[in-house]
Amino acid sequence: MAIIVALVVLVFGLATASSPTCNEVYKKSDLSSNFNETIAHAIHSMTVQGLRQFNPRASAANKIPTVNRNLNSQLKVLPYAPDTPMGNDYVTLAMNTLDNILANVGSEEDGLGRNWSPIERVVHTMHMWDLWQKILPVYHQLEKNPPTEDVCSCLLDTSNNGILNAVEWIAHHYESGTPITLLNRPIPKLVDAVSWSVWKSRLLYYYKEPALRDAAIFLLCSTKDM
Repeated sequence: MAIIVALVVLVFGLATASSPTCNEVYKKSDLSSNFNETIAHAIHSMTVQGLRQFNPRASAANKIPTVNRNLNSQLKVLPYAPDTPMGNDYVTLAMNTLDNILANVGSEEDGLGRNWSPIERVVHTMHMWDLWQKILPVYHQLEKNPPTEDVCSCLLDTSNNGILNAVEWIAHHYESGTPITLLNRPIPKLVDAVSWSVWKSRLLYYYKEPALRDAAIFLLCSTKDM
């Protein structure tokens, strides 16, 4: 009996020694200290169409938590990025995107809720597409030296690493305002050049290298096996 116990302890000890904790993995990686916030901002309104910039094979069978476009639902966060096709009445992506935004004003199923004005909805959507384009070169650079399986395993465990909680924070704050960062700072309504200067400064907060890298690592882990 003593021998069996000793063997169990030995095997468990070896397994523990060879399997670093996620906190250890994060410290050794290039992730920032607030990666859950930067990643949540980058993915909270992700769609299949957005994911296809990173992997053309992307579908709704993904595991990227996003704010439920129907904020009246009891389920505030979906466990996947939804498929939200845009029309093709216009020539450019920008114009078809604008058409899609304005066609859904008042529907309360565009992922933003009732507090955003039409121009604020346009800015939010254009900002997200612009940010994804900013992340894309970092993503392609990482493909040459991809994150380890340990990093991906820890990052994709969104229920335990703070990413899901941060996306839920966004969803709940959409019910009462127009948060464009996770900094929990008041933001003025976008009505003129003065208020735009505040919005612009806040929107650019996540365009810095650490935030871009955080998002690129997560997206590469999420899409590499699609």
